[in-house]
Amino acid sequence: MNSISRYLNKDSNIMRLLFILLVTLAGLTIATGGSFLTFGQMQLVAYLFPEMGVMSLGMMLAMISGGIDLTVVAVADLAGILSCMLLKTIMPENASLPVQILVLLVILIFGMVVGSVCGVFTGTLISRIGIPAMVATLGASDIILGLAVGITQGSSVNELPSILNTAVNYRLFGVIPLTTIVFAACAGTVAFLLNKTAFGFKIYMIGSNKEASKYSGVDNKKVLTFTYIISGILASVSGILMCGHFNSARSDFGKSYLTPSILICVLAGVNPNGGKGKVSGMVFAVIILQMLSSGFSLFQNISDYYKNLIWGLVLIAVMIINVVSERRKARK
Repeated sequence: MNSISRYLNKDSNIMRLLFILLVTLAGLTIATGGSFLTFGQMQLVAYLFPEMGVMSLGMMLAMISGGIDLTVVAVADLAGILSCMLLKTIMPENASLPVQILVLLVILIFGMVVGSVCGVFTGTLISRIGIPAMVATLGASDIILGLAVGITQGSSVNELPSILNTAVNYRLFGVIPLTTIVFAACAGTVAFLLNKTAFGFKIYMIGSNKEASKYSGVDNKKVLTFTYIISGILASVSGILMCGHFNSARSDFGKSYLTPSILICVLAGVNPNGGKGKVSGMVFAVIILQMLSSGFSLFQNISDYYKNLIWGLVLIAVMIINVVSERRKARK
């Protein structure tokens, strides 16, 4: 307990996020007359936030490196579509449970390969050709999304084998959603990568000062390419989770996740200019945002069309707060 207390006191951003989390939980509980703070509602939050959370981890890596990855939604949709199409093709009829699990693992690996290929494409545009990250990922997003729409002709991939939906809805010990376990595994892997490996240190270096990292012997091109490959892999995992949630695949499933994924990063304390960001902050931020999203759904008078407006306003507000806070620190 003492070590946890020392860590919280040391990291003011975590303390700020913990305060926001408690205020959000208390506010929604009061506003809904207590119906928000129930076991079932908390399970729903734990089930839903990993879809957006895993995608946001990829966005965080890109932002720490001093860039941004606007392809995460398109990659998630394309990987989900291709994975579901392959699942329908190779799953034997009346397959036993071990065979179904094996096929599901093959599908997961295939989806991650699709995400990595997209990451190679995006990373090459940025690191090798020198196109600014925002322009490169915006153009790449349109290309990838165009492929997804073209493959499906704008329709859904339906009638999937039940194993995907069953796996995504599985709860360990009947309580912990499998999606939460997947997010924990992805977050733990990214945290280890950033904090315990030379590669993670190089990502921070490039984000802090690209020229200085170059003259320090860092292969900026290689590191940036691999950063976007990892982002693509994480986006593909998110896409497969979405497909399992809806038990189908479409080219527009993730369209509402782009702004929230950026908002999560900014709320978590990731510097949009690069060089700063922690996975611990991402965990708190994604839970806060999913709580707000789930809380909004309990109010029937708040249309889904207003969510983008709300996320945009919150994003701008958080950015203003962060900029003012940084200026105050600079003066001191």
